[in-house]
Amino acid sequence: MEAKFILSKRILHEQYDFFKKLGLRVSYSVKTNPLVASILFKETDSNFSIHNILDFKDVPSGKRVTFFSQAWNKQMLEEIFSKGIQSFVVDNERDLEVLLDFLKFADGKYKIDLALRMKFRENRIHTGKYFVYGMASGKVCQLLNELKDNNNIARLGIHIHRKSQNASEWNIKQDLEDAIPIEVLKIIKFVNLGGGYPVRYRTYVAPILDYITDKLEEVRNWLKSYGIETIVEPGRFIAAPCIKLEAEIIQVYGNNIVINCSLYNSQLDTLLTDIRLLVDGELEQSDNSSSESDDSEKKGEEYIIKGNTPTRDDIFRYKVKLKEAKVGDKITFLNAGAYNYTTEFCNLKKLNTIIRED
Repeated sequence: MEAKFILSKRILHEQYDFFKKLGLRVSYSVKTNPLVASILFKETDSNFSIHNILDFKDVPSGKRVTFFSQAWNKQMLEEIFSKGIQSFVVDNERDLEVLLDFLKFADGKYKIDLALRMKFRENRIHTGKYFVYGMASGKVCQLLNELKDNNNIARLGIHIHRKSQNASEWNIKQDLEDAIPIEVLKIIKFVNLGGGYPVRYRTYVAPILDYITDKLEEVRNWLKSYGIETIVEPGRFIAAPCIKLEAEIIQVYGNNIVINCSLYNSQLDTLLTDIRLLVDGELEQSDNSSSESDDSEKKGEEYIIKGNTPTRDDIFRYKVKLKEAKVGDKITFLNAGAYNYTTEFCNLKKLNTIIRED
């Protein structure tokens, strides 16, 4: 059996409908998984967020796409506008200047929706492992006031984003109230709350979806009172649960399992963010408080699951408890659809994805 991804359209639509039922407009982030984007494009009314013009091939409708700036120039903007794209998110003053100059010399040919990306936590700085995108709230409010009468702009908005797998920063209404004065709320027509909606992994199991739902409804209702549309930008939340990874055990020695694929051609997200996928059928780890009868139900062996390359970091799971593991058995990883892109490392083959309706 070749390792492969299996995509469930049913689950994909369930994840998408979670936001639609809350009365939120969805702009799916294509970079999370372009195949999921292409299905949503054909089968839903979703909008899409892209960061590279090449992503347009997966969602070829300018009216449904928002383009995120990243060091663009006049030539790049000409190509972007030629696709009919009319919505943009800008996270720095230099890119904004380039965009405004382009629109100025277009003689009124374009009228766009423009969101300015705001740093959501003012105490974050541009140091450490991760770059923090966006402008300070004071600068965003100043620019919005300057842009409110620009004839090239149809609607102004704000974009915010917290972090992937966000389990704590959900007091969005309070943070927005603190950052945006009423006179600016009267200027903007939409707020994109970004992503960060958590998915269950072995390294993340907190059951907080009901709490997040309450907070989304709270901020939606508050923004609606000002006539402001609420947009969400789920990527991982839609893409991860609808796809599982099926692999085959090709070797077992000691407590080590080797499977017929690698993190490098299936789950780079694990290498980059240390997210560990759940294994279908894995047993709970035993503890000292378990009763004797409970222990009998939890019998099994603890294994390391590693990929089929010689590199030391090609490890899917450092510890997983299974009833039995032997060569030829199937290992199925759950919630495997987010950022499952591949590399050319060791000439690894890109895995196929099987699409199913169920």
